[in-house]
Amino acid sequence: MQLSDNAIACLGSGMNADFLGYFERNGKPFTIQGDCLMCGRDRIPIVRGIPRFTPEMSYAGNFALQWQQHSTLQLDSQTGSNDRYDTILSRTAWLPEFFRGKTVLECGCGVGPDTEVLLQLGCKVLSVDLAAVDIAKQNNKDNPSVQFIQASITDLPLKKKSFDIVYCHRVLQHTPNPEQTLSHILQFVKDDGAVFVHSYARTFFQCFRWKYVLLPITRRMRPTTLYGIVARCAKPLYHFTNLTNRFRVGRAFNWFFVPFLNYGHLPRYRNMTSETIIEHGILNTFDALSPQYDKPSRASVMRKIAAASLQRPFEVVTDRTITLLRTLPE
Repeated sequence: MQLSDNAIACLGSGMNADFLGYFERNGKPFTIQGDCLMCGRDRIPIVRGIPRFTPEMSYAGNFALQWQQHSTLQLDSQTGSNDRYDTILSRTAWLPEFFRGKTVLECGCGVGPDTEVLLQLGCKVLSVDLAAVDIAKQNNKDNPSVQFIQASITDLPLKKKSFDIVYCHRVLQHTPNPEQTLSHILQFVKDDGAVFVHSYARTFFQCFRWKYVLLPITRRMRPTTLYGIVARCAKPLYHFTNLTNRFRVGRAFNWFFVPFLNYGHLPRYRNMTSETIIEHGILNTFDALSPQYDKPSRASVMRKIAAASLQRPFEVVTDRTITLLRTLPE
């Protein structure tokens, strides 16, 4: 079989040729020259098969430490659980068959735990993050159905209305302006395509808790210092919250006042060892206290933006902690 010039160029750069056609800037396509993506005067380096549209740190640099320390902790393939798989199906309210054969724009992948599930469900995935894309690529074992890019989801160099699914899970609230970010990413879904976007809810239960009291202090700390404090406090706080989590009033007290996230009382954690639950607690607590941005969105605002952008019927559902925007299955 004879390869096209683009396919040959992609092979040389380490990129996946199937995804080159999705890259675009101001209506102009990108081409590959050597180890760079080119569009006009834009010259984007491709390093280890990943186009680098942004410096690795940027405003997501605070997450880099947790991804390095816990690079596989959230992967279903490593934990032996179906936690991520079940969460994705539950929150999207889509059947597994709905994903099969779809091309997905994943806006914010971290180290790739959701990417792994999307690939398992039979998707082709263009996965974007500001940092940790190398870890995500390694975690997904260079799967030929995924292309990682290092870019900001607030300025995506992609062709509009070109993806079957736009998917953004656990990321929107960590962008500088969630409303603008939501408007931006919705441009890339096809008119008949599907959308799933998660945000923290703007509710009393979510916003009036310990992390929003501590964040003005902790986000100014060096990540290594903050991580060290969380790690040192983890074991005693784990034992304390184990006791208080036995009672409903104790769980409420922990949620609002105890700066440690111990989910050991939840069914999906019950088969884990104490050491693993503590490790999850360290990761989740550091994740709560370290972001430069943490801005929960109002359901009404997400609904208004979606109504102005989407062609398909959708719903915005919210509970005490999260808000979900999702198109309805046909």
